[in-house]
Amino acid sequence: MGAIFNAIQQALAVLLDLIYQVVPSFGLGIVVLTVLVNLALFPLTLKQTRATRAFQAIQPEIKRIQKEYKDRPEEMQRELMRVQKEAGASPGGCLVPLLVQMPIWYALFRVLGLAQVTEAILPQVERFKPGVSIGDMVPGILRWLPDGSALGQAVAEGNTQFLGMNLSWSPAQAFAEGLVTALPYLFMIVLMVATQYIQTWHSTYGQAKPEGPQAGAQQAMTKIMPLFIGFISWNFPAGLVLYWATGNLFRLGQQVVIFKIDGRPTPAAANGDKAAPAQPSEPGEGNRKKPQPSSKKKSRRRRS
Repeated sequence: MGAIFNAIQQALAVLLDLIYQVVPSFGLGIVVLTVLVNLALFPLTLKQTRATRAFQAIQPEIKRIQKEYKDRPEEMQRELMRVQKEAGASPGGCLVPLLVQMPIWYALFRVLGLAQVTEAILPQVERFKPGVSIGDMVPGILRWLPDGSALGQAVAEGNTQFLGMNLSWSPAQAFAEGLVTALPYLFMIVLMVATQYIQTWHSTYGQAKPEGPQAGAQQAMTKIMPLFIGFISWNFPAGLVLYWATGNLFRLGQQVVIFKIDGRPTPAAANGDKAAPAQPSEPGEGNRKKPQPSSKKKSRRRRS
């Protein structure tokens, strides 16, 4: 696993370096990197979103099975599994793309954060920070950047400012300098948590809440996960918080696009039923017969 994470770290550092050559801003480079990663994951996001919608669509059938087999839990589980499999439904939803991103997130945490210089990485770091000593703390990205990297030189010189933040610092480090210094970092954490909840709200707006043990676990996960990530981000580099907040905004946009392509899901209670007939605009209008053209002619003849 260590070799895999090292390969991911090197790939992210090199990709950031390539982006920096086009967009000479460390913060904007992270934003562009976020967009590229989420575009690469879009097929998975689309698949999981559709699986979630299928899960919402079979809620009436799930409720029927739960009622019919309430005294036979083993048969109930078999029926629920069968119905979900046939519908291609999954309660996991958009959590799967997030879980897939966790290795990338962890690797980026190592790249953007501070690392202790060891004898093994001293030659790589000395390319950008001459005179560095073993035991010094330097940005981890310096280990992975190629010779002559403009990004490496910028990071070594401390040019990692973006929107009032030093992206190599954590919110905890910024808070130690004072509340005013920490405000942009705190705002970024709030944005990260809020956008995750907005994304969940948008995906389930107008839907009946799914039932069952799997659905309950899913709902608990969607409530706890954003708060958990916000909590642990207190000690994470601000660049990583920027990556996550940007990813949330991008995935929300993806979700809007998917709903435009497939249409917004109908309320779960209506799924499986026939479409309700159009309601008349006025009471009794649906039973009111339209006058025939010939009846008007007949009335005129009688008057004459």
